Amino acid sequence: MIVKYLFVFLRNLYQNDSSTVILVLTNAMLHMNRLVFFSVIFLFTSIGCSNDDDTTSDPDINTSELNGTWNLVNVNGGFVGIDHDFSTGTIVWVFNDTNTTVTITNNNTDDAIEDLLPTGTYDYTVVTIGDNLELIVDSVNRGNFEITMNQFTIEEQPRDGFRFTFGR
Repeated sequence: MIVKYLFVFLRNLYQNDSSTVILVLTNAMLHMNRLVFFSVIFLFTSIGCSNDDDTTSDPDINTSELNGTWNLVNVNGGFVGIDHDFSTGTIVWVFNDTNTTVTITNNNTDDAIEDLLPTGTYDYTVVTIGDNLELIVDSVNRGNFEITMNQFTIEEQPRDGFRFTFGR
């Protein structure tokens, strides 16, 4: 009986179905000794909580290459496979590596075209996840990040998303 409740509890916990988790815990509490119940909850809480995420801020990442003005020049991909070029000046990102902010001026008036973020100033950081550099803007992981001298890309492709190409 206990194994059944633990299995259902873990499955719903993994699926982030909190209402079912509460129901399973309530039913389990009715059928188990309280000491056993709280021991099991403590065990899974201590096992489930760890500090072994694959995300790391890497102080060796040189974000100064990102510093300055960049224009969104192309968006491609997505479910329908769009490929749209933007004129220089339509969407401009200005990175300031001193205070780690990006100021975006978005003059795109076509809501049907993906353009990432609206006009505003956002905090940003570059992190390493596994073997990939990822760009975090406004506390949201925007995707795989690659930079060369005159171009950088944000790639959501592994997530069946878009590829955003910026140029100087």
